[in-house]
Amino acid sequence: MLAMASRKKYGYVEGNTVRKIQPAERPERERRPAQRRNRQAAKEKVQYTNLLYTFFLAAAACMVLWSCVRYLQLQAETTSRVKNIASLETQLEELRKENDDNYTRIMTSVDLDYIRDVAINELGMVYAEPDQVILYDNGTQDYVRQSGELPEEEKSLTDQILGK
Repeated sequence: MLAMASRKKYGYVEGNTVRKIQPAERPERERRPAQRRNRQAAKEKVQYTNLLYTFFLAAAACMVLWSCVRYLQLQAETTSRVKNIASLETQLEELRKENDDNYTRIMTSVDLDYIRDVAINELGMVYAEPDQVILYDNGTQDYVRQSGELPEEEKSLTDQILGK
């Protein structure tokens, strides 16, 4: 019973009497012209699809190639700009050094004690009194631009110097 159940379950027969399975023969049918036309239309459709797919792949390859070329152009442009910036920074540093050297040379060539002595003794200048000094707030250190007239209540410094 067990052998019979296993034969049905697994579909094989033990021993040397196993039959060879042969497919059943079917008679060949004649192919009809309609089937031939359908197959021809299917082939043409596949060829048309293949043509569209090939065109799409060619367009995609062109876009990738253009992107790569543009990337390389931008990379070369960036490299040249970085080199240009580096050379300009070097030039700026040289100009700053030259400017600092000239400033130091000028400041060391000026004798402030001699200028003060000439101003007081030869030109008759005097130091300003505290009430003659007008203070103002300047946001920058570069220069001062006068936007209005000074108050007329006090004598101007030039009038006091000239004795008017």
